[in-house]
Amino acid sequence: MKKLLVITIFMMLLLSACNMPNQTQPTPDMVATQVAKVLTEMPTEDLTQPTDLPAAPTDVPPTLETTPTNTPEPTATPTPTLTPTPDSSDPAVRLGSPDGIDDFNSVTGKWDYEDDWSSFRINNGYLNIVSKGTPYWNSWYVTAPKLTDFYLEMIFDMPSCSGKDRIGLAFRAPDVNQFYFMGITCDGSWGFDRYTTNNDIVNILPYSASAQLKPSGQVNRVGVWAEGNSFEFYINGIKVGQASDSTHPGAGSIGFISRTVGSSAFTTRVDKLQYWNLP
Repeated sequence: MKKLLVITIFMMLLLSACNMPNQTQPTPDMVATQVAKVLTEMPTEDLTQPTDLPAAPTDVPPTLETTPTNTPEPTATPTPTLTPTPDSSDPAVRLGSPDGIDDFNSVTGKWDYEDDWSSFRINNGYLNIVSKGTPYWNSWYVTAPKLTDFYLEMIFDMPSCSGKDRIGLAFRAPDVNQFYFMGITCDGSWGFDRYTTNNDIVNILPYSASAQLKPSGQVNRVGVWAEGNSFEFYINGIKVGQASDSTHPGAGSIGFISRTVGSSAFTTRVDKLQYWNLP
């Protein structure tokens, strides 16, 4: 079940559905902490005043008067302001300026598409990707440029989602029917998949929770380093995994894939899509 629409010579997109088995929801670990209150008892003593006091001495030396010395107040040492050092392991830092960037500040036909199952629209500086509520229906959009070896990154949030609703960063699509994608779920897990011409999804790296992912309503930055048949995956500048696969070694289009499992209007807002070509 597929729909294929060619918008321009530089743009390709395809929408297709695939029913996937429901995955078991992870049970969150619940941690309780308890604070103990410690009471300190001070001992008391019964002091008795003696009744027979010795007579005061008559020859008391004169009292010496001392001149008080003014001690200067210590001068406060200012606390230095620490400037965060950029993480040189973050590809977006070590690769410098990107070779291509789409900040979605201009409404163009390149990302303008809608059908019965999904929509891709630029609005208010975001590419808004909406899956309209058909469970397990995958909708995707891939377009130029075609990249071979690269670091590809998106900055996004998911303001309306639940559970296993998933957005994916798609890449190396030799045509509009097959591609790789790094998937991010609403409940905080990620994985690596390959979509096939048979409308199957081959899971290469199982989905697992990551402490690097911020909650779905907050902004996250995820990226893929693709070089030959090797792939590295980054969340907010931190490497979280790697894998190898030789199915699509050549150049391919880039874009997004979206799937809802329960939300009536699962929404992803992409603030920026950028890439760096590797030498």
